Amino acid sequence: MRNTIIVTVLLFIAVVAASIYYFSDSSSKQETATKTLQYLPADTYFIAAFRNNETTDTIFQNFELFEAIQGKQDFDNLKTIKQDFLSAASIKGKVQDVEVILSYHPTKSGMASLYTVGLNEKINDKTLEALFQGVDKKYKKNQTDTLGHRIYSFDKGIKDSVLFCTLHENILFAGYNPSIIHQVIDKSVKKLDHKQIEFFISQNSKNTPLSLYFSNNQIAALAKKIMRSKFGMYLNQIDSLQGSTAWNLNFKDDALIFKGETQLNLNQHNYLQLFAHQSPQVQTLANFLPKNTSSYINYSLSDINSFHRSLSDLFTYRKEADKIKSHQKLIESEGKVIFQTDILPLWNDEFAIAELDNENILGLVSLADSSKFIETSKKISSNQGDDIYQFDYSNILYSSFGDPFKSFQRPYFTRIGKVLVVANQTGVLRKYRQAYFDNQMMSGTAIFKNHSAIQSNRANVTFYIEPETAKNTIINNLKSEYAKNFRDKELFGYQNFYSTSLQVSGNAGGFISGFYALYKSKNRFGGTAAWTFQMNSKLINNPWVFNQTENSKFILVQEQDHTVYALSPSGKELWKTLFQGEILGQPIQLQDRSILLNTRSRLYRFSPDGKLIPGFSVGLPSNASAGLTLTNFNNEKRIYIPCSNQIAVYDLTGKKIEDWKNPSLDSKILFDLKAATIANQNFIIAGTSQGSVYFFNEAGTLIRKEELNVNGQTLKNPIGLITTSDMKNSFVIVPKDKGEVIKVPFEGDPIKLKIGDWGTNFTFNFEDVSGSADKDYVVLSDNNLSVYNQKDSTKYFAYKFVDDVSNRPLFFKVTNNNDLVAVGTDNRMIYIFNEDGLVRNGFPVEGMSKFYFGPIDFGNNSSYLISSKRDHKIYVYKF
Repeated sequence: MRNTIIVTVLLFIAVVAASIYYFSDSSSKQETATKTLQYLPADTYFIAAFRNNETTDTIFQNFELFEAIQGKQDFDNLKTIKQDFLSAASIKGKVQDVEVILSYHPTKSGMASLYTVGLNEKINDKTLEALFQGVDKKYKKNQTDTLGHRIYSFDKGIKDSVLFCTLHENILFAGYNPSIIHQVIDKSVKKLDHKQIEFFISQNSKNTPLSLYFSNNQIAALAKKIMRSKFGMYLNQIDSLQGSTAWNLNFKDDALIFKGETQLNLNQHNYLQLFAHQSPQVQTLANFLPKNTSSYINYSLSDINSFHRSLSDLFTYRKEADKIKSHQKLIESEGKVIFQTDILPLWNDEFAIAELDNENILGLVSLADSSKFIETSKKISSNQGDDIYQFDYSNILYSSFGDPFKSFQRPYFTRIGKVLVVANQTGVLRKYRQAYFDNQMMSGTAIFKNHSAIQSNRANVTFYIEPETAKNTIINNLKSEYAKNFRDKELFGYQNFYSTSLQVSGNAGGFISGFYALYKSKNRFGGTAAWTFQMNSKLINNPWVFNQTENSKFILVQEQDHTVYALSPSGKELWKTLFQGEILGQPIQLQDRSILLNTRSRLYRFSPDGKLIPGFSVGLPSNASAGLTLTNFNNEKRIYIPCSNQIAVYDLTGKKIEDWKNPSLDSKILFDLKAATIANQNFIIAGTSQGSVYFFNEAGTLIRKEELNVNGQTLKNPIGLITTSDMKNSFVIVPKDKGEVIKVPFEGDPIKLKIGDWGTNFTFNFEDVSGSADKDYVVLSDNNLSVYNQKDSTKYFAYKFVDDVSNRPLFFKVTNNNDLVAVGTDNRMIYIFNEDGLVRNGFPVEGMSKFYFGPIDFGNNSSYLISSKRDHKIYVYKF
């Protein structure tokens, strides 16, 4: 089945939108539009209207999306019309701010565009010829008389770039294919229907830069023009959808978004029309598709009973009802199962079909009751092993859902929870099950996540395609000249579209419809790396950014063999060195710009040029378990390093503090040590895995130990700290399981609080995410990220990840006082959240779980993502 060719049809819509985005002005008068549209041929593919004014010049300034689709030559032709003709001094006054119609038409060799300009004042051929005298002298002007009209041509000596134009009914028609102009002035050529014109004008929004119109059957006509093979099921559905569509544009640098209405011819009997009286629903089956899905159609129903009644009427119209009833009677007589009462109630309100990158087809059906399905399926199917079965009777799914399942006569099936997955080969299902249980699903990819963010989350029918995954199928189905264009990455950019989709939702017998296309724009946030840096092994730490001089910064990264690189903000290697072990915790830059950090076995201090400060590095007496803490008690800076259940202490010269008592704690210290001064008393605080909190003074004397009741739990999260001017209102925050935290005051009894509902497997951080000046409880449990107010335990926001997440969240300061919370999933997706809990624009982005987000140089307020991929490269993206 050759279905994915629809991507080319959908992409073509982007050509029209891109080419006139900045031209459009919805203030055009209806009578002018009617006059110009009435001369266009009936087989016109697409139509759009705009005003000719200075804002049109913007399109020619780095509008990469349009040139990518239209191609370099057609893009140059468009610039020619604008710059050399509409802006020519002799013509400009006649066409300034008038309405221009851009339309696309079929030709024998492909397709051609036509520009239609209604003039401000009535002129004749003599006046027009005089106006043309002002056109740039680089054009050789000729004229011929055809069908009682004078047709002018302008040739600048470049192949396929001769512009033809004529004056008809005081309207100027221009294009690069004279046959279209002949059709306009030929009265015997059928023109657009008046009702179609009225629909277009009525839907032309006054609040959008562009309204796009087309007759639905022209999508299929265009597909026939460019395809070498017959339609698959996808295009057959659209081809049958007779009527008209009008869309309004919502433009982004990296996406085209159209929304509008699709009007149907109600006397037509077609499959998609069954959804015209349904209301849009949340669609979820795409979450069950494997990563190698190239395209899918997801259907959802608000009234499944009315759908089945309408489907039965469609079968009757097609004269298929008797055949289907005979199949149902066979099931009843042999399987002792009644189709209407035993099988139809098994299905829920959603179903889908998908084509994979190898052109195999999957079908999916949401089950209403999985236990009843298991019981009923035993009577109508046979076990094929490996949790795969085959229906014993034909057309069960076709009788239930119609056209999408016509190719599944007696399919094999497997069940994933409440979703039935079907295929025509057992091998396809075995691979599917492996992909599902290995979590190799499309819903976890950056492309799908970003596309889901721009399209509606409710619809009745969603067509979705990823051109890169579907590339081979698309090329195989295109005629050679179009396949060549699709492959051409220099002159065209079709393959730079990440994804496209078409959605329709029922609307009282018609459709609310929308088209969405996500483009791999150089200007898109996170779209193209500003630079990369090749390492020899994987990144093992989050990158850090430090001051190099008074007006420059540098980036510090460490790879798996413990080599440390210093990189400039432009990606140049400044220096590299080898540390003894992995850097632990957060390095600290001192006032003299030297950097202080520790590995498991050594303490380092070095200058921004990579040279060690005299006295460093220093070997630790026992292995460190976390990063260092720097204090400034009594104007004396000291370095405290947790070493399992002990603490090593040094001064800034690398000398060990001899008067530190070095007590042994009851178990491993949790992460880094905390330091505080309250009521003129200095504290070093440590939490341990057994649930004890130690309060030491700066010399190591134990001031207090609080042993908490943690029910035998081994604690695995860092403690938090709330400091005030008095000890009773200053607390150490100790997180534990069952949604609880314990607040340990510096003076007084511990307080246990119920905050949330997390279980035993969770991460906890105490950071200011909300921007309220108070730190928040940030909890990640069972792939749910939750942020709670520490004062009243209310939840600021929550986010459910589709992917598994086993990495602790990261926190970055960018411009405000609050921290941005960031999460890297196990499926190598990076999310960064704003303080309102929404995913930041441009995310998620593909990358490993070690990364940095924020500024990387002075004088540049932009934020950058520094991350890596499996190729051991550092990738730096500008946001």
